[in-house]
Formats: sequence, C-alpha cells, structure tokens
Amino acid sequence: MPLAEKATFIKPGADVVTGITSIEAFGHTPGHMCFHIESAGKRLLIFADTTNHYVASLAKPDWYCVFDMDAAAAVVTRKKILDMIATDKIASAGYHMPFPAVGYVEKKGSGYRWVPVSYQFDV
Repeated sequence: MPLAEKATFIKPGADVVTGITSIEAFGHTPGHMCFHIESAGKRLLIFADTTNHYVASLAKPDWYCVFDMDAAAAVVTRKKILDMIATDKIASAGYHMPFPAVGYVEKKGSGYRWVPVSYQFDV
C-alpha cells in the first residue's frame, strides 16, 4: 500500500516500454500476462506460468493443475501461447522450463515439445 499511488496496471496489448508488449494470458491466475520483447529484429516471448511442467503441459495442453485458478481459461491460453511460439518460431522462456530456461516450442502430434537453446560460454 505505501507505493500504491506510484503503481499502474498494464493492459493486455499495451507497451510496457518500447519493444516490450504485454500479452493477455489469463487462467493460471487473474491478470496473468506474458511479455513479447523485440529488439533489432530478434524476438523473445516470456510466457511465465502459462505452463506448469516442461513436458506434461506441452505434450498435453488440455491438462491443467490445481494451481490454475481458472482451468478452462488456462487451457485456452496455453494452446494460444504455445501455438504462437511454435508457429512464429519465437525464442521463449518460461518459469518451469529446465536450465537454461530459454528455447523454442515445436508442434508434436496434438501437443507440443520444448526444445532448449544450446549455449556455450563466450571466453
């Protein structure tokens, strides 16, 4: 409450700052958002808690868990976000993805699969 007058709410589709746009992802929690980041022609989608498990949530996007506060909306959101990432081949990051937690989503049968980005240290 002490900083309430300084806080603002971000509406879906609004730019947080130039190059970072909010995307509605309701279902897991009320007001849940994803963020699309674009700079110099490169894109990253942070999909936060849209998925609850890096295998099950992608392979079976119709499944939901007790943590999805609105299960039906979470399923619709999960399918929409995963389809966008896979179709547009957008690099992405999610809270429950394995290290390094950045990768891509590919369509696989009636679901999807996580493809982590391979990385190397720059020395």
